[in-house]
Amino acid sequence: MVHPMIRTVSTTAAVLGLLLAGGLAAEASAPEALTAAPAKGDDAGLDTTQAQDVAAVQAYLKSIKSLRADFTQIAPNHQVSTGTLSLEKPGKLRFDYDPPSPILVVSDGTVITLVDYDLRQVTRWPINDTPLRALVRTNFAFGQDVDVLAVKRNEQWINVAIADPKKHDEGSMRLTFSRHPLKLTEWEVIDERGAATIVSLNNLKTNVKLGDSLWDFKDPRPQRHGPPTK
Repeated sequence: MVHPMIRTVSTTAAVLGLLLAGGLAAEASAPEALTAAPAKGDDAGLDTTQAQDVAAVQAYLKSIKSLRADFTQIAPNHQVSTGTLSLEKPGKLRFDYDPPSPILVVSDGTVITLVDYDLRQVTRWPINDTPLRALVRTNFAFGQDVDVLAVKRNEQWINVAIADPKKHDEGSMRLTFSRHPLKLTEWEVIDERGAATIVSLNNLKTNVKLGDSLWDFKDPRPQRHGPPTK
């Protein structure tokens, strides 16, 4: 039986990997089935089919104003966590992890917050400093905001590998879409050490009404009383 504290630390580490990795290093992230096709600028280095796939994926992501889905997260140590993802552009999202995980991830549109209710800790980053900006920005563009490093397809899916142009050595992200219909099904974030965190989506519903309270959270940190300490 896994000790609760070990489980908490492991889940937190996986979430940190999900939030902090930067781009897509080819040698760390491209399996045999994924042929690297480095591209910078407007689809440079892509053949016609690859460029069409990237354009279709970008149009699909742009059409999404909000979404809700069940998610399954697989950490680098193969620990599995589940929960519900809510997203509303620009910048708002929430990962509600199922028990026994004490973790909540929520963004108010500008700042993304990792809340650990067991450790009573709160950690924040600008949402645009995380790989998830590719999903929550309204004006996100492949070939401009990110380098497209590889595009792969078969009859069932399209896979697009991307990297932050300035942070190729800090990690990677790979987006997978079903083709019929075109729909986001999975993403994989790979950190600078090659450790991968995978998030798969099920029961995806797009352009749904989401309540404003989703972007708030209960702060677990003890409240201070009296005059500030010197």
